Amino acid sequence: MDENLQDLPRHERRKILREQEKEKLQSGGVTKVLRKFGLWILVLGILVIGGYWLFKNVTKKLPGEAVADSGREHVTDIAGVTYTSNPPTSGSHFPVWAKPGVYDRLISDGYLIHSLEHGYIIISYDCEKPVSSIWPAPPRGEYLVSSVYAHDELAKESTDSGQFLMHMKVQPQGDMSWFTPQNPPEVEVELPEAFQTDSCKNLARQLSEFTKVAQRVIVVPRLNMDSPVVLTAWNRIEKLNTVDSDVIKEFIKAFHNKGPEQTAE
Repeated sequence: MDENLQDLPRHERRKILREQEKEKLQSGGVTKVLRKFGLWILVLGILVIGGYWLFKNVTKKLPGEAVADSGREHVTDIAGVTYTSNPPTSGSHFPVWAKPGVYDRLISDGYLIHSLEHGYIIISYDCEKPVSSIWPAPPRGEYLVSSVYAHDELAKESTDSGQFLMHMKVQPQGDMSWFTPQNPPEVEVELPEAFQTDSCKNLARQLSEFTKVAQRVIVVPRLNMDSPVVLTAWNRIEKLNTVDSDVIKEFIKAFHNKGPEQTAE
């Protein structure tokens, strides 16, 4: 007890002690209220920040442009099949697919579409712009789209059309239904001189760096595109006039390994 209180009459001491006790109780109550209020502010802040993050990610625009799905039918010849984009992002394709890496030759869409189905990202580059007869553009608004969407059917056998890059040349060997840049299909169409220039080789080297960004990335030359560089995933396309590293990495991150057929490779 405070020594000053001992000199006071008993009733005075009691009065002062009661007032001190009352002040303590009031002070403690205020502290509790403040603590409780502060906790609710913290919870509310977390909810607001979490909600904003969720809204931002849900409403975030995906890279590239959506392309209509053209099915997943297995065939051995794609002559007469017209796709909904160039390069295609879905549609009839071969039972054999291309593995990741950098290819030094033209690869048939029959193989590449199968890779897209497995969640691959394909980076195509065109070092010249003349019109080619290999991938003729369809009349505006007219597309031949497969009506078969089941993927458990055997490939439909068809007569070799004889057209370059239209018939499946690589035959499955046992469980191996794929090829790599080290054992690619035979060259059916020689690349034009524009692909032998230093500038084109430099472009290919730049693009090859993106095969290190993710596992399932293919870099391949292509003729007759609208843009010098085009990114494709299943039902998605992005056309570029320059090698934009941020855009390419964002596209890979958004669609890598997100094809309709999940495989362990």
